[in-house]
Amino acid sequence: MKLASLLRDLRMPGYHRAVMVRRTIAVTLLLVAGTSLLFDARSADPPVAVFARDVEAGAVLTEADVALRRLPPSVVPANALGSTELAVGQVLAAGASANEVIASTRLVGPDLQASLLGNDANPHDFTMVPVTLAEPELLPMLHHGARVDIVAPGPRVIARGGKVVTTNEHGSILVLLQSADAANVAAASLTDPLTVVLTTH
Repeated sequence: MKLASLLRDLRMPGYHRAVMVRRTIAVTLLLVAGTSLLFDARSADPPVAVFARDVEAGAVLTEADVALRRLPPSVVPANALGSTELAVGQVLAAGASANEVIASTRLVGPDLQASLLGNDANPHDFTMVPVTLAEPELLPMLHHGARVDIVAPGPRVIARGGKVVTTNEHGSILVLLQSADAANVAAASLTDPLTVVLTTH
């Protein structure tokens, strides 16, 4: 009934038709204005680098792995990357899912190192060192941030309290150690097969 009445009013000249035309124009203008405001607000959101697809830990990011999105500032972390160029070529410390924001603490570098150490340690006293495991079957038990001791044949512990930065499918891990321990591990890895022991200290 309402639709029929509306069509009748539109067909009839005079006051009713004029009112309906003015109302239609007003509603249209409101919709256009609302859409324009929404578009302007979205355009004002900052550009943020995100993962374009699922990426495994230890991967070197390529242009196909990253994309730029505009997101509301309220959902963007302070250490988010503002361009894809800053992410391409970097090593991903832990696996990521598509559309996650890329933060500097997700990539191997000084920000990640600082986040692993916390506020009580001087980052300059620590170094990241790669370790090829004599027992690659241990890899599934290791994850980003896990505490490990490095063990050489004997067995003898040559470094304690390391933190796993990342792992890869080829049987090696990147470990954050005190600089002196890192030097010992690097030297030992040239001649001895090394393994790790998960710890809680």
